[in-house]
Amino acid sequence: APERVPGRKRAAARRLAAAAGAWFYPLSAKGGAGGSGAPRLDALDAPRWVASIQIVCYHMYEKSQYVPGFARYATWMATWTQLFFLLSGFVLAYAELSKPPKTGSARPSLLRYVRRRLTVIYPAFFLSLLLKVASSPAKTAFQWSMLPLHVLLLQSWFPICQYDGGNVSCSPWLFNGECWFLSVLLLFWLFLRPLAGFFRRRGACFCVATMILCWAFSAVFHVLGHGNRLADLLGCTGRLCPMMIMVAIRAGPLGYAHVFVAGVAAARLFM
Repeated sequence: APERVPGRKRAAARRLAAAAGAWFYPLSAKGGAGGSGAPRLDALDAPRWVASIQIVCYHMYEKSQYVPGFARYATWMATWTQLFFLLSGFVLAYAELSKPPKTGSARPSLLRYVRRRLTVIYPAFFLSLLLKVASSPAKTAFQWSMLPLHVLLLQSWFPICQYDGGNVSCSPWLFNGECWFLSVLLLFWLFLRPLAGFFRRRGACFCVATMILCWAFSAVFHVLGHGNRLADLLGCTGRLCPMMIMVAIRAGPLGYAHVFVAGVAAARLFM
């Protein structure tokens, strides 16, 4: 009997690990699509890995003093974020467009669709938020007031900023600030199916024109953002208003909607 104890412990450890994995990633056995038969685009895995590594390097080395000369290069790695918004629009729209359109009770509700996507990412996000709050709790009333928005993944929907302890604090970058990306994605998921249905009824020429317009629209932020031109046009003064405009573009839906739409339009070209 004593010889069986280590085996029982290992079996119990395996069951515990499996239970933890099932809780964090309940759709892992079926894939992110929940086993709906959506195609998996394996060719996009390599670009995802390259983009992921570069974004991690950006967060690690942007302000690093230990790798001379690399910090300047690392600041450009943040531009890979746009690739993820483009890929998200492309992959999700491709999965929608590759299946016959469903109507009536056969069509999942929008709430169920978003819930299915959140089930994959939210447990890990919530755990990271808890760890961040436990290790670096908020220091001001404004920061604590923004915590419910982070719990609900709404922190990037609005550019909420305030003078906080002599500095300007903005909601998207509080606590686990890198997760502003997920908050923006959540809003885009709400519009994914209507967008996919819209482009399903459009031809290739319309989709190509949409992609060109989305690409050209990127220059709008470059022109208006240079030297706080947009803030000047709106009559903004002080530090708070220009910061809110910058946050709305760099960490909000406004700055990436055209990238996501371009991904949806590109998916239609492969149908």
